[in-house]
Amino acid sequence: MKLSFLPFLFLFAAGLCLAEDFVLVDGTVLQNAKVVRKDADSLVISHSAGVQRVSYDRLTPELQQRFDLTPHAVREYYDKMEQMRRDLAEAEDKKAAAQRAALQVSGLSPRYLTGADVSALMSTWETLSAVCAEYLAADWNRREAARCNLTVEANRFDEEAKRLVARMENERDAAKKEKTRVASLEAKLHATENDLKGAREQISSLRQVINRLNESSSQSSGTVIISRPTYVPIYRPAPIVVPPVVRPLPPPRPPVNRPPQLRPSPPPIRR
Repeated sequence: MKLSFLPFLFLFAAGLCLAEDFVLVDGTVLQNAKVVRKDADSLVISHSAGVQRVSYDRLTPELQQRFDLTPHAVREYYDKMEQMRRDLAEAEDKKAAAQRAALQVSGLSPRYLTGADVSALMSTWETLSAVCAEYLAADWNRREAARCNLTVEANRFDEEAKRLVARMENERDAAKKEKTRVASLEAKLHATENDLKGAREQISSLRQVINRLNESSSQSSGTVIISRPTYVPIYRPAPIVVPPVVRPLPPPRPPVNRPPQLRPSPPPIRR
């Protein structure tokens, strides 16, 4: 058991020795950095602050050369993957074509439809939207491809049907909103028609009253009875009475002592 742990101890010691500081292009310093995994266009680096994925374009030219992540190498990898994808798609197309040819030779071939075909078939009973017709055609084609074991074409029709389902949901939501709006407008129209009907009935009753008054006036002897005018009392607010301001009387003045006035003596009477 002790010997089985020796390789792990040696690897741990080697990892400690390989730890160093990585300086990236933007100036970021990863202290005690160790490469955990190398991908096609990036490195997974473990450092003192955690684990981080660093893209090749953030590495310095020295680190790119060291880990073989130069722009030329990454471009070659992308070109190789794109070529592999194209080869795989071409192989799938060839496989589907070979299956279709074998089915045609055996007399069994899928009966594919288009949206126009579905619309033409359903036009006798009801009108379908273009999206609904395309969905029905895609679903039918998926079933036909699955029946003929054309897996590639069945998957394509399945993806197209799923895409059309989302469009149908959007159209259904829009139709619901439009239906609600039309229902509210119809309710307003119904209420307006009822009001108009009531107004017409009132106008008709008023016309009948006017006609009766005209007939009665034409059949009268010519004596016009004028009724006395009815006086309606007008409400007027009561006048506001402002009480007079009571001012206090001034205090009495003290009596003035004046000296007695001496009257002149009358002149003597001469005899």
